Amino acid sequence: MSNNRADVLRAARDILTEHSLADLSMRRLASDLGVRPNALYWHFPNKQTLLAALSDAILGEVATPPDALPWDERLAFLATGMRGALLSVPDSAEVVSSSWASGLSPKTIAHDLADVAATGGGLSDRDAHAVATAICQLVIGLTIEEQTRAQMERMQVTGPSDRDFTGEFADGLSVILDGARTRADTRPGG
Repeated sequence: MSNNRADVLRAARDILTEHSLADLSMRRLASDLGVRPNALYWHFPNKQTLLAALSDAILGEVATPPDALPWDERLAFLATGMRGALLSVPDSAEVVSSSWASGLSPKTIAHDLADVAATGGGLSDRDAHAVATAICQLVIGLTIEEQTRAQMERMQVTGPSDRDFTGEFADGLSVILDGARTRADTRPGG
């Protein structure tokens, strides 16, 4: 049976969802697809390129914010969508982080965030990219912690947490957006 790229990515996502990143190997993936491991290399030359494509596919599910929203609400819409996409697949925040660190992923959502901050908020390119970085690191970092904690609880390594990850996300995002608005208001013509 022939598998296409989408089949491989779907199977990789299923392994993350049902198991964990530690269980996602090219051998395991090939077994789940009923092929030999070398068949996967037709689509992906190595595991890192597979993970980068998986990262892009997961973040590709983030909806585009309505143009009618003010620029700062579009940033919040993207950040919330990014968090939701990552929370829908266990260990996906770690996958995104490693894919971005390797340079194998185009970081499309980060560019979208920077574009909204620059064009909508009138921020300089440097400030717009700083806002995008702050939002992405908040989302990825906090989601890694939340997903790791959930996995530890499932494995009964630790008891339930009293952390309010949703509240921490909302508070952190609020601080970032306040800073972005302040920068936008202090720009000439702001």
